[in-house]
Amino acid sequence: MNILFRRLFKRIPPEKEGEYLLKRANASAYQVFIDQNFRQLTNFDKQSQVEQDRIFNELVVTAVIYVMLMIDGKLDEERIKPDRIHFWMKLRDMIPDLYVDYLKGLEIAGQHLDIWKRLIDLRWKEYRGEQKNTRSAWAKEFAEHPDKDVLNETAVRLETVTVGVLLHITRGQAKTNADDPLRRHLRTWLSTLEYKLGKRVGW
Repeated sequence: MNILFRRLFKRIPPEKEGEYLLKRANASAYQVFIDQNFRQLTNFDKQSQVEQDRIFNELVVTAVIYVMLMIDGKLDEERIKPDRIHFWMKLRDMIPDLYVDYLKGLEIAGQHLDIWKRLIDLRWKEYRGEQKNTRSAWAKEFAEHPDKDVLNETAVRLETVTVGVLLHITRGQAKTNADDPLRRHLRTWLSTLEYKLGKRVGW
């Protein structure tokens, strides 16, 4: 992102930037949801309406959490300039409320908003914790096999969230090996989201 754009973007308040990122994340989840290949891999047409809704919700909450993890990762890796750290910490922490406000604007009933608040909080704690576990496991493997590539935080994030959403969508029934078609499909989605938002997050 060049200097001119950085100067322009610095005038954007964190809530507006958060709304933009959530809009992109939400759209990406919807594109996966309507994708025919995804629906074939999940036997979507054979699922009940309740289960179809649950699958959609898992895709959306995963996209929301992935944005938070991207911000968190850049903060941890000190890839954000010192004068922008407070902005991005504030943005990360306000994302759950921003998304609930977005749902409120769609006139979603209050009890469902409370469910979404809990779901976002649950998945945030889960994926953040699992990311640490993935990092630790990979660090040990790299230490035992120094010929392997350097530990990559983006890859850790992708691996953690891919496996997590795969298991949630399938209620723990999916194979988690790298050759599983649904896993590959979800990883491609998250990789694309990472690529599209990577330069935007942390400016």
